[in-house]
Amino acid sequence: MLIGPQYMLFAEDTETQSADSTAQEDHTALATWQQTGLPLMQAYCVDCHNKDFQEGGLDLSPFETLDNLSAAEVQRVLEMVQFGAMPPADYDTPEIDERKQLVSALEATLYTSTCDARPKAGKVTVRRLNRAEYNHSIRDLFGLDLRPADAFPSDEVGAGFDNNGDVLSMSPMLIEKYIDAAETVSRQVLVDPDDLPELSRDVPGDQLPIFGKPAIGRFGGRFLAPEEFAWLDLDVPYEGEYRISVRGGTTSKEQPPMHVAIYDAQGVLKAFDQLDYYGGGGSSDSCRETIELTQGSHRLYFVPTDAEADLKVGETKFQQLDALTDEIVKETKAGLGKVNKPDDQIRWQDHPYMFRSLQVSGPRKHPASAYPPAQFQICPHTPPRRDDRYQEVAETAAKNLTPLMRRVFRSPVSDQDVEPYAALVQQATKEGKSFHRGMQIAVSALLVSPRFLFRVETPPSDTEPNEFGDVPLTPHQLATRLSYFLWSSTPDETLLKLADDDQLSVEQLGRQVDRMLKDPKADALASEFASQWLGLRNLTQHEADQERFPSFDDELKSSMARETRTFFLHVLRNNLPVSEFLTADYSFLDQRLAEHYGVNYQGEGFEKVSLSTTPRRGLLAHASILTLTSTPTRTSPVLRGKWILENVLGIKPPDPPAGVPDLDETAAADDNATLREQLELHRQSSTCASCHRVMDQLGFGLDDFDAVGMFRTKDAGKPIDASGALPDGRSFNGGAELGKMLGETETDALARTLVKRMLTFALGRELTPDDRCTVDEIVAKGKQNEYRLADIVSDIATCRQFRLQTITTP
Repeated sequence: MLIGPQYMLFAEDTETQSADSTAQEDHTALATWQQTGLPLMQAYCVDCHNKDFQEGGLDLSPFETLDNLSAAEVQRVLEMVQFGAMPPADYDTPEIDERKQLVSALEATLYTSTCDARPKAGKVTVRRLNRAEYNHSIRDLFGLDLRPADAFPSDEVGAGFDNNGDVLSMSPMLIEKYIDAAETVSRQVLVDPDDLPELSRDVPGDQLPIFGKPAIGRFGGRFLAPEEFAWLDLDVPYEGEYRISVRGGTTSKEQPPMHVAIYDAQGVLKAFDQLDYYGGGGSSDSCRETIELTQGSHRLYFVPTDAEADLKVGETKFQQLDALTDEIVKETKAGLGKVNKPDDQIRWQDHPYMFRSLQVSGPRKHPASAYPPAQFQICPHTPPRRDDRYQEVAETAAKNLTPLMRRVFRSPVSDQDVEPYAALVQQATKEGKSFHRGMQIAVSALLVSPRFLFRVETPPSDTEPNEFGDVPLTPHQLATRLSYFLWSSTPDETLLKLADDDQLSVEQLGRQVDRMLKDPKADALASEFASQWLGLRNLTQHEADQERFPSFDDELKSSMARETRTFFLHVLRNNLPVSEFLTADYSFLDQRLAEHYGVNYQGEGFEKVSLSTTPRRGLLAHASILTLTSTPTRTSPVLRGKWILENVLGIKPPDPPAGVPDLDETAAADDNATLREQLELHRQSSTCASCHRVMDQLGFGLDDFDAVGMFRTKDAGKPIDASGALPDGRSFNGGAELGKMLGETETDALARTLVKRMLTFALGRELTPDDRCTVDEIVAKGKQNEYRLADIVSDIATCRQFRLQTITTP
């Protein structure tokens, strides 16, 4: 923080700090600044920024004593010096080491007192689940990837991420969407067994498809000759046991009993049973069998045979299977249901068998696969019935809801918490609804509860803050924060159990990070954190000129984004150094993207592919990044340089001055000018030069890749000039050299940028100067082991800012 009178607006005045020690620290900090930073500022800056001549409205004279300065003023100066925009190129400029010294001195002035005073852990605004978190939570609670939040309004973005509590507002439309989603989800994750599809076919004689020409009885029976048979085509909803009932019999009392053999579509005997004389008139004998059927389409053959026939289930084959051709099937079905004149002279010797009807129903018991994955977790108990009325409904509902609510609310629940939801179930059954429907209503109510929709980190009422106004998160709040950081989803049973037992120590947190990063749910760090850090979400809306780039389509965009996400996860799960983001000579490609890169790859799906013989190195050569930092018609060294500054070096370029025209609106060097030549003309403006000389130089290094990330050697018919320089003056030529140089000397900057972005994402709030020392600690620790990515994740999850929150201002 700042020193001098203004310092007291920012620094913490704790009971442990005396006025004398504070004054001494102020004096020491001022002396250090006047010795290290002020001479450089006086040498290079104050000629243009003083009381008499305030270029850009900036007077630097208060820096002599650090009186009456705000943090914003110091931050502005720091960014301009760090960026390299000041001093302008046509003035005396500091050497590389001098610029670094001035940046260091400004940072010390701005932040050192904060760390010395042990800054507050910070407060996170109560925040609702964003769309990704809602979808992932539903998936992990109920085992179905339903994605209801895709229909919600888009989330606002704050500090670069859409999980920022300060901007996650609640609108009337969103409330309506929550209610609709809750009802839809509850019906999909829990079903009433009585509503499950069943097969129920009762086919009367005149609807029976029969091979041959059966005689027609007066009461709808079909009398079959020995070589004739019936069949049924069935759509079986679930695998299981199905009941088959055959009504019919032999045509005459003088006949011996008949067997009805039931064959499957392959002609294998499934079951058989016996029928006696049908009884005359409209009577019939009947038999029932149960057979196993798999889900899907089936054809069953019902073949009458002599009872003396040697039949063996699973072995006997139906010999007339091939006789039933598709043509006969079509012709037979076309004639079903037509009115036919009964045959008054049916000779039993010619037609010894009669079918009155066939029935197929089932399954007798629905298999587990018929139910949603979480059916028996949500509703393991059902109440007893007496005279078709449910008994002990509230008690049974409470037994079901208590463990469910613990998972949905991400914390323990009391009997008083459960009671109103159990009452909903009881009320539903009183209104004549089923118990399962009542449970659906209760689940809907849970999903619109603030305890599900919001992440609230209010401390218990009896919690006493420490001398700095901080309190630790409760175990369940910490488990929730960790889970939504790594998985963008609700805690699993392992985390909840550790929270129940108050076992989430710092050491245990580290072990849980290791476990959770191995879980596929950690892919969310790529889809949520990395995609927003690197800007990948903008790729879906990006357009490219189809005449210039005919291969650019949605499929290619999808492959581009997936390459970068997969690469990020590879570095994460293998705990590789963050320098890999800049120097990796490999990536993850599918066939489409390999063709785009001109790489010979014959595999399937996304696989690791060597790029060592190509000019591609690290993220800077990913087509996703190169495309995002281009316009629809051409590359943009400005956008590419700005992306490197912000996402690699952690330097935020100043906003452009008002009224500065776009490049396309300025005069061109000539009709055949390259983009570099046009930008040179653009930078002749004094208002543009200071910033663009930094951004453009970085962006030119990637100019050997076109606007959709394909390698090229010419622009406008002229050889590509991909030379450039870093803000400190070091030169390079081409993207490979740029990536190598950044990877060798700017890993510290990349690591700090990554830590700041990831800590912002993990906390769900914008960082403040109080967070600076935590960032410093994580970066310093990471440097000891090459800034390995998984280690950084673990250090963030165990830092003070992550484990504590500020509730009072001492």
